[in-house]
Parts: sequence; C-alpha cells; structure tokens
Amino acid sequence: MKAAKFVSWESHLIAQAADGESVAFELLMDLHRPALLNLALKMLRNADDANDAVQETMLKAYRAIKEFDPERPLKPWLCRICSNCCVDVVRGRRRETDPLEDHEHNLPDPRVRIDERAGSAIRHGQLLEAMGRLPDRYRQIIFMRHFRHMEVIEIAHELNKPEGTIKSWLFRARALLKKDMRPAMG
Repeated sequence: MKAAKFVSWESHLIAQAADGESVAFELLMDLHRPALLNLALKMLRNADDANDAVQETMLKAYRAIKEFDPERPLKPWLCRICSNCCVDVVRGRRRETDPLEDHEHNLPDPRVRIDERAGSAIRHGQLLEAMGRLPDRYRQIIFMRHFRHMEVIEIAHELNKPEGTIKSWLFRARALLKKDMRPAMG
C-alpha cells in the first residue's frame, strides 16, 4: 500500500490556480491580501499607491502562478513581487508631478520643522531607489528585516536558509546600500 502524500490546503489551491481555476487563485489572494497591503503601506506610506501596488502584485502573480512550485510557501513569493511593485511605484513618482492641492490630506504635522520632513522624505525615496538597485536576494532580506520587522531567525525559516547565511546577506546588503547612498547623503 502506498503512503498518501499530505498536501497542504495552500499548495492544493496553488496547484488548482496553476490549472486555471480562478476561484482557487481568489482564495489565495484573499488569504494574503492583508499582509501584502500592510507591506505596501509601510513602504509607500500612501493608501492609494499601496492598493495599486497590491493590485499589480496580484496581476503579476496570476500571470506567473503556473511557474510557481506549489511545495514552496506562497507568501514570501508574493511579498517579493509586492516589494518590487512598490519600488516601481516610487520610481514612477519621480517621473510624475501632481499639484500640491491633490495631496493636502497627506501633509504632515506642521509642528515638525519643514526641513526635517523634507530631508526625511528625500532620504526615504533615495533609500527605496537604492534598494531597487540591490540584487533580489539582498533587497528581499532588507525588506523582510526592516520593513516587515522580522527577526533573522524568522527570515532564515521563511527562506529555508541557514541563519548564518541570512546574517551574511544582511551585512552585505547594508554595506551595498551604505555605499550606494554615500554620494546622496554627502
């Protein structure tokens, strides 16, 4: 008698979605949408942009689900797609200019000095751009550690890598970011 292979609910849904079952894909997205939206909000600090990034993430995931291995966890893959979409949104912001009146509701507390706010916003934008230039694995490690506030051991578990490897990648990623950001910071 053959031993039956245990298939998790998520991997079953992934396999069905890869076979074109749209309801299975919608269930997967309903399951992971809150985490994706949380990640996008932390990165973009704008609800509309975050919703757009999550929508783009779902579209890209739908197009690529056939190539995804159902034995792997889906959340890290979706978070990587989402973080890349967020970087694309930030790059798009640099090219667009909107009237200030359209963004008045996003203006920060006037009691904080304007030069501090401007400097912080510029550094945040420069940081996201620099992160977009990192190799995928380093960008993913930085997002997981500093945007999702995960511990090194949690990252190692989620990526199925040794803790020492994650520490090494994190060190290298920070060094690359520091080197990339040095000219911008003066």
